[in-house]
Amino acid sequence: MARQEDYDLLSKHKKQVLLFIAIVSLILLLFIVFLGVNTYSKVDEIITSQYKEQQLLLARQMSTGIEEFLDEKVNLVESLAKNEAGSTPDEYQELFKVIYDGSQGFHVIQFINDTGVVVMGYPEENVPFGYNLYENNQQWPIEHAKETGTYCTNPLQLFEGGLGSFIWVPVYEGIEYKGTILGIIKMSTLSEKYLETYDSNGYVYMIDRDGQVLFDSSDYFAQGENSIEILKVSNPQHLQIIYEQVNGSEDTGNYLLFSEGTDNFINYTENGKTEDMIVAYSPINWHRRLWSVAVVSPKSKVVALMYSMLLQQAGFVVVSGGITMLGGITIIFLLIRWNKSLELEVERKTMELKGFNDSLESANLKLKELDKLKSDFVSMASHELKTPLTAIKTSAELLMTSGDHEQIDSSDLLTKIIKNVDRQTRTVSDLLDIARIESGAIDFRKEQVNLREVIDSAVETIYEIAYDHGIAIKFSSPADMSEITGNANALETVFVNLINNALKFTPWGGRIDIEVVDTDEQVQITVKDNGIGISSDDLEHIFEKFYKLGGEVFNEEKGTGLGLAIVKRIVEGHNGEIRAESKEGKGTCFIITLRR
Repeated sequence: MARQEDYDLLSKHKKQVLLFIAIVSLILLLFIVFLGVNTYSKVDEIITSQYKEQQLLLARQMSTGIEEFLDEKVNLVESLAKNEAGSTPDEYQELFKVIYDGSQGFHVIQFINDTGVVVMGYPEENVPFGYNLYENNQQWPIEHAKETGTYCTNPLQLFEGGLGSFIWVPVYEGIEYKGTILGIIKMSTLSEKYLETYDSNGYVYMIDRDGQVLFDSSDYFAQGENSIEILKVSNPQHLQIIYEQVNGSEDTGNYLLFSEGTDNFINYTENGKTEDMIVAYSPINWHRRLWSVAVVSPKSKVVALMYSMLLQQAGFVVVSGGITMLGGITIIFLLIRWNKSLELEVERKTMELKGFNDSLESANLKLKELDKLKSDFVSMASHELKTPLTAIKTSAELLMTSGDHEQIDSSDLLTKIIKNVDRQTRTVSDLLDIARIESGAIDFRKEQVNLREVIDSAVETIYEIAYDHGIAIKFSSPADMSEITGNANALETVFVNLINNALKFTPWGGRIDIEVVDTDEQVQITVKDNGIGISSDDLEHIFEKFYKLGGEVFNEEKGTGLGLAIVKRIVEGHNGEIRAESKEGKGTCFIITLRR
């Protein structure tokens, strides 16, 4: 009886143990299944991310190739216009042939004379000889090129069919306009060279800033159609990506593709279902034109890459289900995974610490640079303030200690004192101006300004000094020039400084020319002298603080080295740009561009 009770108790205990093992095994099995599903999700995310990066790299490679190809063609046409302005028609025709045969990319190269008539070109079968652009109201690109230099258009319809991008470069002999060289590049040339090489089961398309389709290997969009207008109705998700493209962004994205009503895309869908598409896009920027290349692939291609991973995951789950029956092996398996996770975490933390260390080193280097700039500033400012003070003190002491019997020209000493007081006043004023501008203390309050009146006022301020030194100032501007938005006092300071700078380096009998060119979008002002010019070494530093130019100063002592730095900051405070062009012995030209 006791044995039976013991047997029943043992049997009951055995069943409890087996039940416990079964429950633990089931929990472990579910945990492993959960890990498998979670791992699959992460692997899918990683593979998708890597695939998108590859597609983006491919799109970037295409856009870079097209951009370099187009820049090369622009450089060829500009070189032809610049170096061969005096060539005869026969020489021009031979040069066109050499460029066309050697570059392998032009559809045609033409010469349009100063009356707008196509007079020569190569190859001749693509040249509309005698066609007059002015008579056909197509002169706008010629006029634009004459005003701004090289002008490139978005793709336009060609006489022969298809789209082509036009490169217009004006030809001058001296200052005389001789005509315009036109180079045309067909979109089909770009697509054959860079886009049609994509052999995946996806497709490639290219659009311009307005959403006009320049190429589409899927034939869903016809060349010349506006993708924005089409996608407003058919696919808002894709439309959002198009908006990113026309704004010049580079990124990847997804959109759903529907088979209904889009027969050309049936190969990406099945039985009317939608297909998730992956798109990577990269911009093309050349000569103020913005295009965008996009590489599109179905998400199913990424899923196909996952099939082998799924089989591995399934095998892993099955094998792990058996392994869970052995608790010790299961624990070892988990410990290995945890150990690996810890190693990855340690590695990640190590990389983060390295990144923090690099950031600290970079910050320390920048602090050292700022400290050096501060020391240089104090040294140069001290020198500029000390020099006139020394001269003032010396002159004053001579006046004080001289007796009636000593032959001292007091008038000359007083003149020197006044001159050095003025010099120190200018130095302090320049230091205060540059400090206020850089600290943001000066607020360029802007209003409608008559630029002609501002420059007239600046010329009037400097006129007597220029007259005393035999230097003529000529100012020309459009009679009906419209007003701009700016600060009149600040802009007058700009032109006073520039004219003063020209006076310093222009000898007796020299000349200063000021010219204003007014367009709808911007105003360009040039201040040009025929003085000694600026060396190439000095030219790249002239807008730096305290940088003084070498060479002879004709009309007064050298300044503080702050005038041009102040000019640059005022112009930039008006959202403008300033640059300088100069050759030694041939004068200097400052060009200011102010946007409306």
